[in-house]
Amino acid sequence: MDERDLNENERELINTLMAADLSRDAVTRIVDVLRVKGCIVSAVLPKSPSCESFGHFLRRFWDFEKSPYITEKRILGQSIHRRYVENMLARAENYWIPKFGKRAIGEITLSDIKRQQRYLALFEQKVGTRKKKPGGGKIYEKKHLSSETVNQIVRVATCALKWAYHNGITKNDCFSGVRYCHVVPQKRIIPSISQASAIFSEKWKHEISRIANLLAMCTGMRMGEVRALQIQDIGDDMIYIRHSWARKDGLKCPKNGEERKIRVPLELSKILRGLIRKNPYGGEPSDFVFWGHKRDIPDSTRHWNRDLQEVLKKTDAPDADKITFHCWRHFFTANMADNVDERKLQLATGHKSLVMLEHYAAHESEETLNELGLVAEKLFLPIIKRIA
Repeated sequence: MDERDLNENERELINTLMAADLSRDAVTRIVDVLRVKGCIVSAVLPKSPSCESFGHFLRRFWDFEKSPYITEKRILGQSIHRRYVENMLARAENYWIPKFGKRAIGEITLSDIKRQQRYLALFEQKVGTRKKKPGGGKIYEKKHLSSETVNQIVRVATCALKWAYHNGITKNDCFSGVRYCHVVPQKRIIPSISQASAIFSEKWKHEISRIANLLAMCTGMRMGEVRALQIQDIGDDMIYIRHSWARKDGLKCPKNGEERKIRVPLELSKILRGLIRKNPYGGEPSDFVFWGHKRDIPDSTRHWNRDLQEVLKKTDAPDADKITFHCWRHFFTANMADNVDERKLQLATGHKSLVMLEHYAAHESEETLNELGLVAEKLFLPIIKRIA
């Protein structure tokens, strides 16, 4: 800009600044004034926290062992899975660091986030198919990232930048104005009662897989909760859900951080105890009901899903390829919801909120457990008897 375009006051101000010996606090104040007046979007002072490269910050933020963010969550009693953190770090390496990694964190703006989001929504990546070339190589095709994947990639940056903003590392709000892609939930495929009966009437390749699937069907337990079951968690007519198993973390608290119990038919408890008697490690109270190749690691869920798929093919179930172990949770919820109050059902499934919990006193919860047990027995006992 030609200095002649400036008025007298502006020239005087600039000359004063050029001649002044400014302290760091004064410079910070000047930058803040310019930002408030809308003259600048961001500015990075030398040797300030906002000087850290965005790439270095993201690697530090999504490091499970070193992240201050994860440390804070642990202090507050909030859970976060190692596998989730590792996935977020991988997304940072693939989609953010190559393009923005060398820039200072204080230079990243909301417009950068939105521009990258638009790019991701239109981005086509090469995906390997099951088809083979005549010579044996894989055939690739181009596909857009799903809306949910785009959202997760964007959250890699916005989650980190939100923490940085609230901890004084950057002055830029790069998260408040972000609108995430609309995600259309996939239609849930849930077997009918008659289909479930046919599934458990078939011969399974591994008995442990059949019992794991049967337990999920009768209780609505999550896969990680079934894997984490220990011998000491099995009562005569009650199952105590105290842990969940995550591949990267091992034993953890259940998803909502709260233990719960589910009343089950005696026949189901007998089936579980029969499995426990076959435990090759001796059957200590802390041993897993669904044991694996090592004493301290439960059975692999790949077997459970694979064996389920093989049985589904035998029964000619429609949409068999879309039915997985997790579908039993929806199966349980859908069938129980027709017979019990939704708030009571939350006690069994673990879909709890503090507001809902406040509706129940201790004796009311016990009565609800009994009611849930009776309904589950009425619905699922005929199927259980086929395997008993």
